[in-house]
Amino acid sequence: MTCDADAVIIGGGPAGSAAATLLAARGFRTIVFEAKTFPRRKVCGAFLSAQAWPLLRELGVAEDVEAAGPERIGSGSLHLPSGLSFAFELPAPGAGISRHELDHLLAERAARAGAVVRFGARVASVEQAPGGFQVRLFSGQRLTARVSIGAWGRWDALDRSLERPLPATHSRFFGWSAEYEGDGRHLEGSVRLYAFEGGYCGLSRVEGGAVNLAGVVSSGMQRRLGAGWENVVAHARRSNRRLADDLAGLSPGGFLGTGPIFFAARRPIEKGILLVGDAAGVLDPFSGQGQAAALASGALAAESAAACLSGRCTEEELLRLYADAWRKLFSGRFAWSAAFRRFMLSPILGSVAGRIAGPGLTRFAVKALAR
Repeated sequence: MTCDADAVIIGGGPAGSAAATLLAARGFRTIVFEAKTFPRRKVCGAFLSAQAWPLLRELGVAEDVEAAGPERIGSGSLHLPSGLSFAFELPAPGAGISRHELDHLLAERAARAGAVVRFGARVASVEQAPGGFQVRLFSGQRLTARVSIGAWGRWDALDRSLERPLPATHSRFFGWSAEYEGDGRHLEGSVRLYAFEGGYCGLSRVEGGAVNLAGVVSSGMQRRLGAGWENVVAHARRSNRRLADDLAGLSPGGFLGTGPIFFAARRPIEKGILLVGDAAGVLDPFSGQGQAAALASGALAAESAAACLSGRCTEEELLRLYADAWRKLFSGRFAWSAAFRRFMLSPILGSVAGRIAGPGLTRFAVKALAR
């Protein structure tokens, strides 16, 4: 069939915009459908690890991100409810930048590269058709594309329409974030992680000197605490004295929440669609690798799709090659993330492991999760 586009990308976050930029820059007709309107706030730890910068340079957006004035972050610390604290140095400096700013810059770059970026466009269905895919929007519009990339995030109505199974885990979490105002100079250049009963959170500065607090809490603990993210933060402060001290003098803006979240890898291919970012699996926020991984998966999907679109591989080969490359790149990160999650969420295990291995374990975790 004659297609309206070479590639359709569903979702304009970091993974989707990265894929769109690289495909459009190679001359492929690329359309991005994003349900929201940018810029917009989003629940996120707002941390860009050093692994993201080579990708930002490849996308041609590194200078724009630098111009936004992100917080330079070179060190961190982990604080347990028992009072134990461990400082660590990052292998290379990261940056604190809000998703409000970052996603907007990445989507703008995709548009400058030649991609058609449509905001407020929600996709209702994606179906395989002879020679490609048929995409239907809730507005009723239909179009066809040779390749489809799913960048719609951790959960969407499309998952239901595609009959995607939930990740094989019984652990379910909810996430929140808020920007705090006030004197955050004590957090300059660092990211701080705090474990508390039923969850964990992180605190760091972003562009403009604002302080971002983001965390996750188990569904069971959230039910016990009742409605309102303020209750979760109050519980975290009671559980971890260091968090209470670091938040003293800071005033929160409005809270954002999201859920449910399943921290697990999923299938990177679904009915012929290449899945990227959180649509292919959600890494634990404490890893600090979520945004870098999203960019990397978007770039990987673009590279794989370009090989098919240029005739260097068939559609069947594309699916196999992408799935193999995705698992090679990300399986280890998900495995290490799951291993250290027990340390973060278990007060007893965390305290015992901290007293025995302490700083050495923390340094090992930082290096393992950055691979």
